[in-house]
Parts: sequence; C-alpha cells; structure tokens
Amino acid sequence: MTHATQAAHAALLIDADSHVLEPPDLWARYVEPRFRDRAVRVARTDAGNDVLLVDGKPAQLTTSEMLGDFGGMGRTLEEQATAALSGRYADHAPPAATDPKARIARLDGEGVAATVLYPSLGLQWPAETADVAYVHANLVAYDRWLEDFCADSHGRLIPVAHLVLGEAHVAAKELRRAVANGARGAFLLPYTHSGKPHGHPDHDPLFAAACDLGVPLGIHTGVDPVARDLYRRYDGLTWPDAIPAGIWFLQLMFSQAVQQALSTFFLHGTFDRFPELKLVVLEAGAGWIGFWMDRMDAMFAGALRLTMPLRDLPSTYVRRNVWISADPDERALAAIFPYVGADRFVWASDYPHSDHTGGYVEHVHALAALLPDASARRALLGDNAAALFGIRAPS
Repeated sequence: MTHATQAAHAALLIDADSHVLEPPDLWARYVEPRFRDRAVRVARTDAGNDVLLVDGKPAQLTTSEMLGDFGGMGRTLEEQATAALSGRYADHAPPAATDPKARIARLDGEGVAATVLYPSLGLQWPAETADVAYVHANLVAYDRWLEDFCADSHGRLIPVAHLVLGEAHVAAKELRRAVANGARGAFLLPYTHSGKPHGHPDHDPLFAAACDLGVPLGIHTGVDPVARDLYRRYDGLTWPDAIPAGIWFLQLMFSQAVQQALSTFFLHGTFDRFPELKLVVLEAGAGWIGFWMDRMDAMFAGALRLTMPLRDLPSTYVRRNVWISADPDERALAAIFPYVGADRFVWASDYPHSDHTGGYVEHVHALAALLPDASARRALLGDNAAALFGIRAPS
C-alpha cells in the first residue's frame, strides 16, 4: 500500500448520496389524514407481483420489474434477474437498505463515518401525477419517516428532505420544519411540477429559506414525467416499454436532466440574488463539470454575454456555490480536480441501487490515491461533505 493510499484510508469517510428502500406502507402511516385513502403505496397483486400505486392508480413509469430490482447492488447477474422477474419490491433487499441498525453495522464494516440518505421509490412516483398538493403531502410523509429512521443513529445517518417545486412558500415551510427535526438540507428532482425552471425567481422563497438555514439544496436524478416520450426518436427505446433492453441507455442519459436543471440557475442569475446558496448536483457524475464551466465561460466572453444575466464568469459561481457528487469509479476525475477545485467534490455510493457495483469504498480510496496531495484526498473522502452537510466527525 502506498503512502497516499494509507493516508486515504485514515481520512474521514462520508458517503454523500446513498439510499433507503421505503416501507410499502410508509405513506399510509405518515401522510396527513385527508390524503390517507389516496396515499402512495406498494401493493401485491393477485398474480403475485408488486405494483406501485399513485393516487390509487398503477404507476405507468415504474414497472414491477423495476420494483423487484431495487436493492440489487452486490448481487450476481443471475440474482438480479431473479429479483427483477419476481417483481416483488424489497423481498430481495439487503437488511441495511431497510433497517437503520443494519445500516450502521454496514457503515462500521466499511469504515464510513456517515452517509446522507435519499429515497428509492421517491425518485419514481412523483412523475406519475401533476397534483402538486398530493405530491407535497406524500413527500412530507416521507420526510417525517426518514427523520424517524435516522433518529437513533447518533448523527451517522443523515436525512435530507424531499421537496417539490410547485408552491415555493410551501416548500420553504417544509424545509424549515424538516431542518428543525434533524434534516441537513433538501433535494429536488430534475423537473418541476410548476413547469418553471429550477432557478426561476418564483422559487426564491425556497432559496431564501435554504440560505437562512445554511443548508444545501440538491438536484438528484429521477424518473421524469416525459420519460416515455424522451427517446421516441429511437425505435425500441421508449420508457418503460424498453425495460430491460434499453435501460442502460436511459440510465446513461439521466444525467442530462440534472445538467439542464443546474444550468437554469445561470439562466436566471439565481446565485447573484442568493450569493450564499449551496447547490449540490447528485448522481449525474462529475467529470463533465469542467467542460460545462468552459462552455459557459466561452459564451460569457462572446456576444451571447448580452443574454446572460450574470455579474461574474459562470465558473466563478461553480467554484463558490456548486458541489458535485462523483461516482467512486470516475478515474478520469483526478485530472480536473485542480481545475475545478478540490473543495467542490464529494463522493456517493448509490447504495443499494443496482446500477453500480458494491466496491465503492475500494474505488473511492483508489480515486483519492490519484489526487495530488493529502489535503485534496481528505477533501474528497469526507471533509467536503462534512462541511457541506454540517456533519461532525465521530469522537
């Protein structure tokens, strides 16, 4: 083991984006009474498979096979196929995906100090309905459940609230409630139920609340309401009809929606209105951010600057306001660290989702060993996430 690798293994290790598998009856138990009969839930059909019900209707963008495949990280291909074909949600899930004590035990075994938690079904079901009040009520139910899930972890399981951009004042109120109950920030999906871009001034009440509270807002990949139509230009690659043949392509393209959502904060000059806003880009990879900065700066230097309502170079805001979650196996990432800034990056396991392998701890240590100095290695492995989410190192 090299000196750099030894130092990396001794550093604080924080996973900035992993997931839970929500209980099938979570929403029925936690949602406010007026929505209880319509609550999101997972139900077993007479055929023996599971179906995701949203407002009492079977989901159109989430198949039974997708439900069966949640929690697939670390399985063999044969085990994944068996789980997916069973169509039974969480039946094959590892205990650490559903039980907080088992999750802590897994962190102990990996040498991970803390992990920031996001949903699984919550990345899927909001795309099924345009009813903002219904979405908000079910998201609040999830937020409250997650707070309970993390409550006895001594700060090692970090909840972040799930918000919807429809009524910004309502989202801001939920952010304040969630942070008061232990959440260290919030996240949004890469589309808006309001139909207005993420960075639009109509959403300023939420941004103001995040700044007042000093917590970050994230943009996380998820199923988009237009996913069914997004790839109709390619025969056989519509969603969800192409499952499983085209799923890898659709997963690959998910990052584009997050990139577009991020770009709207430059389109609307959001960071000039809120210089202290912290924005985290999640599960969209990180290697593209150097190109994105250069592309925006090039346009700002030319005639298109007249169309960009920004006071400074776009890259200035990235280096001040934006954090990027990197996949641990992005080996090329080390090349752009010095350019973007070592303080801009965190890493994410995506545990327990099946689109990544289970070797993330080994991979992130290998990635850190490629970085130029000990400070950069510590920044990636945990120091950046600790500062961003207000996580205290264990004593």
